[in-house]
Amino acid sequence: MKSNWKSAVFSVKKSKTFKIMRLLMIFCFFFVSGAMANGYSQEQVVSLNLHQCDVNTLCQEIWKQTGLRFIYNEEHVKNLTAFDVKADKKTVREVLDQVFDNTSLRYFFEQDVIYILAKSGQVKKPETKQASGTVKDKKGEPLPGVTVLIKGTHNGVVTDIDGNFMIKIPSDTVTFVFSFVGMKKQEVKYAPGKKLNIVMEEDVEQMEEVVVTGYQTLSKERNAGSFGIVSGSEIKERVGLTGSVLESMEGLTSGLNINYADGQDKYLIRGLTSISSNRSPLFVVDGVAMSSENFENMVNSNDIENITFLKDATAASIWGARAANGVVVITTKKGKDTDRKIKISYDGSFTYKGMPDFGYMQYMSSGTLIKSATEIFDPEFYTWNAVTTTNNGISGFLPIVYPHELPMYKAVNKEYTEAERDEELARLASLNNRSQIEDLFMQPAFFTNHSLSFMGGSGVHRYYGSLGFGNDQTNDKVRTNKYMLNLKQDFNFTDWLKIDLTVNLAMTDKKNKSMYSVDNSILPYMMFKDENGNALSHSVLNFYEPDRLNYENLSGVSLDYIPLEDNRDGFNKSTLLNARVNAGIEIKLWKGLSYSGRFQYQRSEGKAEQFNDQESFSVRRELVEFAQAATTENGVPTFYLPETGGHYTNTSTYNTDWTVRNQLMYDRNFEESASHVTGLAGMEVRGTLTNSHGTFSRGYDPQTMTYNSYDEGELIKNGIKNPILKQGTSAVNKLTKKHFTDSETEYRFVSFYANGAYTYNSKYTLNASIRVDQSNLFGSDPSVQYKPVWSVGGAWTLGQENFMQRIGWLDRLVLRFSYGLGGNSPDPGLGGPYDVLIVTQDATYPGKGYNVVTPANDKLTWEKTRTVNAGVDFSVLQGRLNGSLDAYFKKTTDLLGNVPLNPVTGWVNALANLGTMTNKGFEFSLNSQNMSGVFNWSTNFTLTYNKNKIEELSVANALSPSSIIYENYVEGYAAGSLFAYRWAGLDNMGDPQVYDENGEKVKLTQDLTDLKCMRYMGTMQAPWYGGLTNTFSYKGIELSCMFVYNLGHKMRNDVNQFYAGRITSNLHKDFDKRWRQPGDENITDIPSYEANTKTSTTRRDISLYRFSDQQVLDASYIKLRNLSLAYALPSGICDRLSAENIKIRFQVSNLFYWAANHQGIDPEAMNLRNGVRATQFGPSWSIGLTVNFK
Repeated sequence: MKSNWKSAVFSVKKSKTFKIMRLLMIFCFFFVSGAMANGYSQEQVVSLNLHQCDVNTLCQEIWKQTGLRFIYNEEHVKNLTAFDVKADKKTVREVLDQVFDNTSLRYFFEQDVIYILAKSGQVKKPETKQASGTVKDKKGEPLPGVTVLIKGTHNGVVTDIDGNFMIKIPSDTVTFVFSFVGMKKQEVKYAPGKKLNIVMEEDVEQMEEVVVTGYQTLSKERNAGSFGIVSGSEIKERVGLTGSVLESMEGLTSGLNINYADGQDKYLIRGLTSISSNRSPLFVVDGVAMSSENFENMVNSNDIENITFLKDATAASIWGARAANGVVVITTKKGKDTDRKIKISYDGSFTYKGMPDFGYMQYMSSGTLIKSATEIFDPEFYTWNAVTTTNNGISGFLPIVYPHELPMYKAVNKEYTEAERDEELARLASLNNRSQIEDLFMQPAFFTNHSLSFMGGSGVHRYYGSLGFGNDQTNDKVRTNKYMLNLKQDFNFTDWLKIDLTVNLAMTDKKNKSMYSVDNSILPYMMFKDENGNALSHSVLNFYEPDRLNYENLSGVSLDYIPLEDNRDGFNKSTLLNARVNAGIEIKLWKGLSYSGRFQYQRSEGKAEQFNDQESFSVRRELVEFAQAATTENGVPTFYLPETGGHYTNTSTYNTDWTVRNQLMYDRNFEESASHVTGLAGMEVRGTLTNSHGTFSRGYDPQTMTYNSYDEGELIKNGIKNPILKQGTSAVNKLTKKHFTDSETEYRFVSFYANGAYTYNSKYTLNASIRVDQSNLFGSDPSVQYKPVWSVGGAWTLGQENFMQRIGWLDRLVLRFSYGLGGNSPDPGLGGPYDVLIVTQDATYPGKGYNVVTPANDKLTWEKTRTVNAGVDFSVLQGRLNGSLDAYFKKTTDLLGNVPLNPVTGWVNALANLGTMTNKGFEFSLNSQNMSGVFNWSTNFTLTYNKNKIEELSVANALSPSSIIYENYVEGYAAGSLFAYRWAGLDNMGDPQVYDENGEKVKLTQDLTDLKCMRYMGTMQAPWYGGLTNTFSYKGIELSCMFVYNLGHKMRNDVNQFYAGRITSNLHKDFDKRWRQPGDENITDIPSYEANTKTSTTRRDISLYRFSDQQVLDASYIKLRNLSLAYALPSGICDRLSAENIKIRFQVSNLFYWAANHQGIDPEAMNLRNGVRATQFGPSWSIGLTVNFK
């Protein structure tokens, strides 16, 4: 029998609706006090004056005044005679008693819902038996809104905000049915006298049925696309460790690769699809595109409902010429019906990251460095006269004698005895500045996050809000505070009109002292304090001491450099303020047809200030560089820059983004033909305007906020001759830093799009989408304009076919296929239909000048990526095992990059479309519920394989063996390729040798002319990657561990790079293992040292060693990324603390890892191409607390 029960449908007049909407839009920026009131009750009063109305009209008027909802059977009320109602401030109960007295209808209240029923012939009072209980999820979180029905009847209730319910029962033998979206349905027999405690399990299959694309919400059963979905709770559990929402997504879905290695693209979905344009996926927040930086700055991790990854062309094509790299759609939380009760939650965490591992960098100790310095000391080649009058053997332009050299030169000059020399060298060898660096300039890194959220509402208005605070303190004592405010409101005025409004405010405040920059390569014996705590000078690293004293004598300005005392009054700080308003409206127009509009406006204002006080070394040095010595014996020097005040830099940036979207949507089920049709069509206009303004002032006083004037134009144009301290080898010093800079960038887009899907018999689905993008970034030639991106796809729910029903263990089986065209647009300002100019103005040239940054290219078009995807989704054993498998092929044409031009045009190269790239691979995800009951064990496994290849590429110059070493993109090979010389060992002079194309040994790159001599080693992008997560729970205890892996890629080894010249900084440990004498070539591959840099470069090429095939390593690794232990406090303790539930969690990241290389290199703390180690941290530890208050 078809049920006629439904919620009352009200037809409010348009004029009144619009008035209500306008008033609510005014109030939406404030916390609506009505939302904080107690739940509606029958004691609310109304004033009515209705003539010959029906039940529907009466319910409508009461709802408008009170928000009370009505549920009734239309068959019961349609025959009731029209009636009059006159009421002046009467309670709802009084009005209903007046109307239904002496009729066939009766009513009763259930919180803020009024049920209207037919009176039976003999109305019996309901029995007083009641059953009650609480419904929670596996993590102990209460589940509001769960439907609780008595089996075989329509009698039921819904759990409240705390998951509690109470229901009248006719007898003690009833069975309850519990159902909730995303959870498995449960049937539980009633046990008389006992409170029911129900724990519901997630229904993974059902949870993944809804996919958000940013433009619409789709049923996965009616879409052929490839998706991945991560819940907000999974992100929330991990963000305390990472401090980043985006980094917390690692390993949770297949296809997404997060790279931490230095110089790599951090976020990739299904490999690289571009070589010079944006390669990261498009990020969408609440239906509107947003940069990853703005997302991290504005969105509180606790506000995320879920994240959807769109990986193929079917759904991603709706985003047009920005979606070829995939789309990440973030949906934030909404308010829920809480019966007007405010639900408040707190989440906080503290994470300790600690200090970096200095030992990882492989630098020498002071003792080994001094030993090496004495071994290579060559006073005959680097004579005392040469090192004190020239820059012989060092990279600077001023003569410097380093502390480890001075005692040896003094012994040569007979100023020291050998014993005195050895004593001084031994003293230096005994020093180690690492502890002073850690104590004076560094601190353990840590960060804290706090979030307070509130939600509530009922009927017309629901709201969700949050306040967030984060504090991040880095190792170099940079402090960053982040403040976030979010308020999201939904207004359901009628069943045909909905409005949502989101307001975000975020401010980031960053401060740090302009202090000594710690470099791991600093000479290890250079101490910063003596044994008495006095600050020490490091001026010997900048000048030869007699020269410094002479500069000071001529200028009267101290050039001593004491790191601990430098720039004490300086500062370096910045602020960033972000504001976003996102508003949407949805109007149901006709059966299945609706209109939706969305508008977003985002404004960010950033300000960065840096001040170096007048006593800082950089200010004092520049002052002497623009000073001339006195021309008479008693004269004074002439200063061309202000003698008082410091250097002040102020940079302000203003960015405005706006988006307007209008679309029609259609969603209707035709039961008679077993068909379901969905579709949408719309247009979108968006724009971005960025302004930046910068000033640089010398002689600035931060107290008075004034600066001293000077002739900047003359110093830029002509400079000064014969300065006391030269900037370089020229006798003229010139200013280069401009006093004022200003810029503006604007770009605009307009787009038209449509998509649709048809499903027959809930088994066969066809869908298609199309979009056309227009922009001021493309060429003006019609042949490259108006080219759409599009996709088509189909899905077959094979598991519902009759011939599959006999397979009892199969729950679900869906086959999918899609094909489409996506795109990627050029970065703003790098190309377009016209010359891109910038205005230049300085004292060198009078008036204004124009510099052509990029020449016009009316043929320029966006990159096009064609994607074929075939996939299967499955679920077996009643959902205990489910997953998906996808195989894809992507071909990107019209790659954007620099192509060679005819030199007569005045350009060597320009941005154009230059090549073709392919990606192919597969993705596999598997979820299993291994054990369930009191003890639960679940597993999530993801595996991705991606193979990339540059099929065609136009390059400016032919590649040579020495140039291909540095190329990321080479035709015929994978992006991020590594090429290497074929190692042939050292010769009897300790020089590196490699094989040429004929197998002959050579020592110079100029002797290598054919690419056949090079060896392809592999790619820096891991072709295999994914994650494995196991979660165990027992009562209130939950243990989770996640492993991530990246396999099959390559990296260069970290090797010594010093083989000639003088020691000016610390050296790699391998230098002590170098070739020293003939025969050592049989025991080492590390080249010899040659004092004369010219001899070294003409006799041999050290790069042959560094870039040889023996120095390419396997970069594969597996890491225990996250180990988490959580405990939910017993309900009794929570009750005493006025909390619904309390959870404490302890987490550790990167507790240990396995790496395929044997050199102790962490591939995530490494520049894979250059073979240079980056900063490595040990495990991070975090403790967190989540409280849901009653």
